[in-house]
Amino acid sequence: MKVIAPFVPTPRIVAVEMLKLAKVRSGEYVVDPGCGEGNILFVASEIFNAIAIGIEIRGDLVARCLHRILEKGLVGKVYVIHGDLFDFNYGIADVVTLYLLPSMLEILSEKLARELREGSRVVAHDFPLPKWKPVEVIEVTSPLRRHRIYLYRVPESLPSTYSSSEP
Repeated sequence: MKVIAPFVPTPRIVAVEMLKLAKVRSGEYVVDPGCGEGNILFVASEIFNAIAIGIEIRGDLVARCLHRILEKGLVGKVYVIHGDLFDFNYGIADVVTLYLLPSMLEILSEKLARELREGSRVVAHDFPLPKWKPVEVIEVTSPLRRHRIYLYRVPESLPSTYSSSEP
């Protein structure tokens, strides 16, 4: 499924707070569907020592992200996949970060419920995951505005109509 959304980067301060809220640990896999230029990926790798994987459909943004990976010397720590975020298997993820339109979240939420393992966390920026119950919600102020961040945990955040995969 190919849906192109406008590119709106996550401010660094918001990315840091998203990953803090998810309690990202060294060596965990952080997956960012619709990663754009990779802002969240670089925070995950540089600050939290996570293995960061981004999925991006726009070739120009993938190229910028790849350039930044090389420039920062993060080959083998940060990866970007040029592809459709709906085709990716999220089973590898310890943490999934989301800054997507509500229409995309509606579709992706069921896929995440099926593929994420018990103990996985999802952090959503500004738009909540439909039908999921957040375990925590915080607000972060950036220079331009206030941002809301939603934290979800599998399986406790899942609606009863979904079931997660077993580890």
